[in-house]
Amino acid sequence: MADQLHPLSPNPSARYPLSAFDNTFQRSTFITGWLVKGTIDTRALASALRRMTDKWRVLAGRLESLPQPDAKLWQLVVPLGPLPIDYPTFSLTFSTSDVPLSTYITIPLETNSHSLPRTLFLHPDTPRQNAVWVAKSHPLTAWHVTHFPPETSGGASYSCIGFARSHGIFDGIGAASVMRALVAEMRGQEWHVPPPPPEGTHPNPIATIVNKHLVKGSDYPQSGHAALGVKGALWLFGWHLREHLWRGSNHQIFIVPQKCLSSLVSRVRSAVQRSRRDAQVSTGDILVAWIIKAVYVAGTPPETIIHCSNFASFRDLILETDGESLETYLHNSFVPLPYPLLRVREINDMSLPELTLLFSDARRQLSLNHVIAAHQLIASNPISMPVHPDADETLVVSNVSASRILETDWSAVGSEGTLCGYRFSATTTNLVAGNTVFISGRLPDSSTVLDVLLNKERMQNFASAVGILTRTT
Repeated sequence: MADQLHPLSPNPSARYPLSAFDNTFQRSTFITGWLVKGTIDTRALASALRRMTDKWRVLAGRLESLPQPDAKLWQLVVPLGPLPIDYPTFSLTFSTSDVPLSTYITIPLETNSHSLPRTLFLHPDTPRQNAVWVAKSHPLTAWHVTHFPPETSGGASYSCIGFARSHGIFDGIGAASVMRALVAEMRGQEWHVPPPPPEGTHPNPIATIVNKHLVKGSDYPQSGHAALGVKGALWLFGWHLREHLWRGSNHQIFIVPQKCLSSLVSRVRSAVQRSRRDAQVSTGDILVAWIIKAVYVAGTPPETIIHCSNFASFRDLILETDGESLETYLHNSFVPLPYPLLRVREINDMSLPELTLLFSDARRQLSLNHVIAAHQLIASNPISMPVHPDADETLVVSNVSASRILETDWSAVGSEGTLCGYRFSATTTNLVAGNTVFISGRLPDSSTVLDVLLNKERMQNFASAVGILTRTT
């Protein structure tokens, strides 16, 4: 039997299950944060959130669980009728800091700064895993604003805005879609409202497409995922705990000026063209290659086998293969790109253009077969993660710059400009996974924000690489 919903959940409703890709992240809440100058008008923000969730009914839904023999199946319940006054469709909390912003950072921000505390963007009562979202019948999105008044901040006011959601429901592309709708509502503009699903129970579109194209007995490629089991999960937990407690893992923000990044991209593209005239490499290919070389330049045994788990959305791949659009699909639709395993000495021996070309060629190999392979492994193994089973360790890279979520314009509710962006994961254990680099996107001056979680030695490597990049441009 399904867990009970909020007693005032409206009827009629639509139900559809989430996919195996969502199950992987059911024990994590993800937070996107913005530091802006100015005082956010929380009443205006609440009004825009109310209008958005009333129109886009999936956002007004609730999560419920259906126990299965080996694991839980999560599904969304979407209200289709009039919404009761006392049925919340979002959570918005706010507070005023009792210490100045200078307690944490200096304004203007330097090229390298410590991340702001997660608590400035997340209310402590926000669920950290799917089971709690269900138990509390919590709205699917949670928003938190922390205000730094002018009397504590040198005459200027600042605000931290946090958007929290279960990573077991939303991925980065889905979250960016929510932000585009919210910006339109804050501005009072029209936007394309996705039609509500029909009443009743519906299949998950990704599961439907995978099952349609699955050929049993076929030899599918390695998906970049591993079935961990309890033992493997404990080992992975211990690895990240060691990085935090013994190797000084910490969370820092790097802001790379636009001219520095453009110069890097131009140099690498020119070198790639000289070696292979038909090659086309993206800015993302170049940045990921530069990142992995920066992290592993020193301090790691040369024979260590590294897998770079660089996530890529497969929404367009589904459209090209099957003709079904996932444009308004909010949920997890990404897999690691099929990068080869590399030893640290190979990473250091290859030039940046060579490594960029290797990653670019691998990116172009991504196919529906990789999606099918990942789906089948995850669906058959409740405890699995996007780590390569043959790697000694994984460097996670998440490039969300294309979603432009960092570029969200908060001016309609009081912002005088975005100063920086932040990304966090919250779990019940409070352990922060390390060895991760987020390419967060661009600030108003076109500089790029890199959100980095590395151990002490690797963070020094990374800071040195950023310093060289900014000094030599």
